[in-house]
Amino acid sequence: MSSPANAPTRYRLRVSAGPSADPKDLKVLPVNDDANPATIESEEFIGQIVVRIKGLDKAFGYKEGQEQDSLGFFPESPWFSLPGGDSNLSSVQISGRFKREWRGEQVVFGNQFEKPLRLPPFSSIALKFIQFIDPGLKADIYCDRPWAFSPLIATMNTVNVSGWHLDKATQKKVEEQGQEEDRERLENELPPWPSPQGEHIVEDTTLLFKPDNRRHEDTTRENEEGQEGMTTRTAAQEEHKKEALSMAPTPPTALNASARRSYFVKEANLVQHRYRPDQVYGFDFFNPYLDFANITLKVPGFSVDITKYWDGQPLTYIIKSQDSSVIFMAFQFELIPVKDVVIE
Repeated sequence: MSSPANAPTRYRLRVSAGPSADPKDLKVLPVNDDANPATIESEEFIGQIVVRIKGLDKAFGYKEGQEQDSLGFFPESPWFSLPGGDSNLSSVQISGRFKREWRGEQVVFGNQFEKPLRLPPFSSIALKFIQFIDPGLKADIYCDRPWAFSPLIATMNTVNVSGWHLDKATQKKVEEQGQEEDRERLENELPPWPSPQGEHIVEDTTLLFKPDNRRHEDTTRENEEGQEGMTTRTAAQEEHKKEALSMAPTPPTALNASARRSYFVKEANLVQHRYRPDQVYGFDFFNPYLDFANITLKVPGFSVDITKYWDGQPLTYIIKSQDSSVIFMAFQFELIPVKDVVIE
């Protein structure tokens, strides 16, 4: 029989992604479709994304939602059955390139909301717990437009950096002698998606610590405050920068994920990092706390029904410049009412 008229509204999940958080730029994604990543391109970034959610294919309203969004049906991703995946509830994997050079502290990742949040009583404790896990996180969850952002390189669970898939000689030839369409193709190409069957990417940031990756700032193409080219900085900014650089220790040759996060949370190390257009970044962002399939928050000892505190806003994640002048890409989790669903 159908749900009674006075029954509480029940929800299902919709996931979307795009080059900005503007609804017109977001495209609905088929979750757990490992073999077919969505391509996201903005003026400053080109990448691919796959979102995986444990148990979504068995969640309330899944079939109705897939039909409503004109998507196929996908079983749970093999990602969750591989070592490390079974303890997590979701995975957002991104592989892409920045189209020009950016300094490490300029690129951040996190959440932005458009209006005040209706927060549960334990929110301040939860925030402290998250900041313990992610010490680079800065946030204001009580303001009119709540936000929480961390340096991208320091917050992602897994980071894999590889060289551009064209050899340097070919790349240089195209850049110097190629036709306009050849240069455009070079700028917009991506290597093959690395996880067509849910394979985990492997932490590898070795390339970041090679000497040619750590250029002196006078030879880099700066884009302070989101503008192209070298810009004039204040004396105070220059002095702060020099002080941070002077404090930087000798860089390591390789880091595991935990060490990489600890290393780049330090400003002296972060300001020396460069996101370069001739490198491909693989990111995996996963967690064992947010159960998107059942719309609950799971913490040790108990679970919290998120819908009790949901105020209609989507949960939006953004990769952007620190000054918000540039959006590289965004992805969003949204709750959609499920109507006229037959309950056995």
